[in-house]
Amino acid sequence: MTPAEYTEALEAERNARNDRAEYVVTEEHGEFLLARRNGARQSWGVTRYTSQKTAQLAADLLNRLKEDEA
Repeated sequence: MTPAEYTEALEAERNARNDRAEYVVTEEHGEFLLARRNGARQSWGVTRYTSQKTAQLAADLLNRLKEDEA
């Protein structure tokens, strides 16, 4: 495997990992639920916020950390 092929394989793996799960915000009963959604579109709640802005900031931060980890 050449260095270019190796780099391409690593990038493909990183992209696949990033596509698998993401953090999203949904509104439920007047509160904003931060949830983790997997590639099959299944999700589970992480925590609730009273402010949509705060919930979205948390989701953005967690998605960014996930990208950096990959």
